[in-house]
Amino acid sequence: MEVGKARTIGIGILLAFGLMGCGKVSKDNTRVLASVGGEKITQQAFAETVRLYLGETKAKDVLTNTALREQRNQILGTLVNQKALMQWVKAEGLDRDPKVQIEITSALAGAYFQILTDRLVPKAEPTDAELKAFYDDYLLQAKAAGQGAQVPPFDQVKAQLPAAWKQRQTQVARESLLTQLNQRYPVVFDPDYRPNQVP
Repeated sequence: MEVGKARTIGIGILLAFGLMGCGKVSKDNTRVLASVGGEKITQQAFAETVRLYLGETKAKDVLTNTALREQRNQILGTLVNQKALMQWVKAEGLDRDPKVQIEITSALAGAYFQILTDRLVPKAEPTDAELKAFYDDYLLQAKAAGQGAQVPPFDQVKAQLPAAWKQRQTQVARESLLTQLNQRYPVVFDPDYRPNQVP
């Protein structure tokens, strides 16, 4: 597993693990997989966290398939390092630092925005009809800008269109999310502080 992917999974797992720890204290007597500064990570808690983050099918594979043992261990290793870091942060008082809190809030908002955007983007691959409509729309815009002659025929660019289509769907999803956000939580700015890009 790539280091970046393991780190991303670890971050998600750490968030899920933290959320699990906020509820009732369960009587978990399963095997202790790791102990970080006295804080135990049990087999049951780890498995539940991996399921929350990866989904039931992927989690089962990672947790039981011997060929994926290294991936499973890397996920646990990333979780352990992050738990150790969180203990250090608390010991240093960084969790109470106002500047750090602003940075955390900003990072969380960015992550939540990306997750909500991803939920709005279609998961299925585009159909030929959708690709043709996307191409025709692009061609119309190019013709309106006087550049229609430079656009290759549909059949020549068809293989490249799914990526462009997906990018467009992501942009539409972001715009839709911002519209919903503004409708649900209206904001009134002082005229001197109103950002230019706010509608």
